[in-house]
Formats: sequence, structure tokens, C-alpha cells
Amino acid sequence: MLRNLKSLLAALALLVAPAVAHAEEPTKSYPDCGREPTDAEVAAAKGAFQAGNASFNEADYTRALDYWEDAYRRDCTANPLLLNLARAYELAGRKRQAVVALETFVAREPNSGEKEQINRRVEVLKKKIAEEDAAAAAAPPPATGTTPPAASTNPPVPAEPVTHAKASPWPWVTMGVGAVVTTVGAVGYFGAKGKADDLAKQCKDPVHRIDCPANVKTDGDAENKKMRTFSVVSGVGVAVIVGGAIWWFLDKKSVDRANATGSLQHPLLAPLVAPQLAGLSLSGAF
Repeated sequence: MLRNLKSLLAALALLVAPAVAHAEEPTKSYPDCGREPTDAEVAAAKGAFQAGNASFNEADYTRALDYWEDAYRRDCTANPLLLNLARAYELAGRKRQAVVALETFVAREPNSGEKEQINRRVEVLKKKIAEEDAAAAAAPPPATGTTPPAASTNPPVPAEPVTHAKASPWPWVTMGVGAVVTTVGAVGYFGAKGKADDLAKQCKDPVHRIDCPANVKTDGDAENKKMRTFSVVSGVGVAVIVGGAIWWFLDKKSVDRANATGSLQHPLLAPLVAPQLAGLSLSGAF
């Protein structure tokens, strides 16, 4: 009798094992953020974030998640951190928690310009989860005794095509706009300077522009004002070119790092603005 009971329990354990193995991974929600972090909490969050960055770049996603979860717990206003967490959870194979992080970001940042892209990413993740659940449900239970397991009749799931991160064209667009503004400013400046020089020839002392007719002085002052204005325009154009070049450099580094680590997704390089936090975001960083 006792031997039969043990055999029955063993059989039940073998039947239950695959269900346990494919059970849904536990997920957790993020509590509402109802307060502003203190300076000490912000400083601690930044430290944890930097430590998580180092672990993520080493492909140690479990440790990166621990650090980033701690950073977001300390400063729950830094919502772009949820994008970091979602990416790390996805790479760690925890797609359900990645969905929770992405949906929480959309709920807390409803006006984000990345909302549509994030919603599409959520749809893709949910589709993958459904496919994995279906494959797990269709998998045959492990064989008992010495009977060889039956061959699976399910067709292999095609491998997801590997895509490489590509550099954004926007830095080049920015530099192009800066070049146009600089050119407009330069053309306006030299045009006004030429007119001012022509007017100065009507003065008795053209070099120092002394003893000039009244109308010449008035027109000359107007051209000098234009020269100053176009100088400012040219300066703004040069600043835009420099900003575009810096943007291109940072984006190129992000793309190279993403391709080197085998990331399947273009690194999202964007400014992060949150209370008391600022920086550049790689898939949501601060």
C-alpha cells in the first residue's frame, strides 16, 4: 500500500513539473510616486544608476537590474529609468516585467514623444510572450521509465532576425541647419559691410568716417546695426553646428556600443529632464 502511494506521488510530480517550469514569472508593479526625493536620495540614486550602467555594459543584467531598481526606488521621479529597466528585463529573459516597466512609463509620462514607439514595443513583447506560452503548453510531458520521449511535432520557431543599430540622421540635419544659418548671417554681414563702406566714401575722412552728410551718417548707422545683427546670427549658426557634431559623436559611440554588445535595438540617445536630475539617456538613462 505504502509503495503504491509513493509511486502515485512520483507520477504526479512528473506531470506537474513541466507546468511549474513554464509557470508565469512573477511580476511586480511600481508604487505611485507621491513625493519629491531628498538631495541625499537623489545622490544615492545617481550612484546606483552609474553602478547599474557599468553592470549593463558588462552584460550582467541581473546586477544592473538590482542597481537600477534601487535607483528608481530612491528617486521615483526619474521615470526614464523605467526604459532602462525594461531593456534589461527583456535581455534577462523577463519579458512580462519588461512590459510592466514600459506600461508604467507610458502611464507616468503620457505626453512623451516616444509613446507610440513604446506601445509598439509592448505589443511585440506581448506577442512573444503568447508564442512562448503556446509552445510551452504544447510541449509533451517528460517521459517516465525508459521510454524515449516522443518527437515534437511543433515546427521550430524561426529565429528573430538580427538587426544592427544605425546612427540617427538628425545630427546631420542639425549641422545642415547650422550651416545654412551661418551662411545667411555671413552673407548679410558682408552685404551690410559693403554698403557701409560705400557710404563712408562720401565722408571727408572715409577711414574714420568723419564729416559725413547727415543722411550718410543715418544710413551708415543702420548698416552697422545690421552687421551686428548678422554677426549674432552667424554665431548662433556656428553653435548649432557644434551641437550637432557633439550629438553625432555621442550617437556614434552609442551605436558602436550597441552593436558590439549584440543589442538588437537601436540605442535611444535622448536628453533626460527630471527634478534634480539631468543627463543623456541610453534607452532611458539619467
